Amino acid sequence: MKKVLATIVLVILCLSGCLAETTMTTTDLIAAEAIKQAQDVSRLNDRVYRLDQVVTVSSLSLTPGPRIQKISSEKTLKNGMATRLKSGTVIYQEKDDTMFLYVQRNKKWYRYQSIPEG
Repeated sequence: MKKVLATIVLVILCLSGCLAETTMTTTDLIAAEAIKQAQDVSRLNDRVYRLDQVVTVSSLSLTPGPRIQKISSEKTLKNGMATRLKSGTVIYQEKDDTMFLYVQRNKKWYRYQSIPEG
């Protein structure tokens, strides 16, 4: 009787462990890898952007967009989060260009490039 009960309990524990699935999107995986490498990244509109370079924006026509909601201390980023940008940082973008984001900090402009999938 004890063996049957132990077997039932073991089967129930194994099945309950199998039920909890965690689904990670490609964007989640990209963000997790960038965070693991301690990169300056942000996530907006299902894309992860990494700090690329300091740029001159006089020739660009930028429009202000969303603001960073909070700095992430987690191992993944949710939409509107960043690893190093302060909360409230305004994100700029050229019209219809989702490859680059621009941020102004300390009177300098920084370009963030979308990390491609794959």
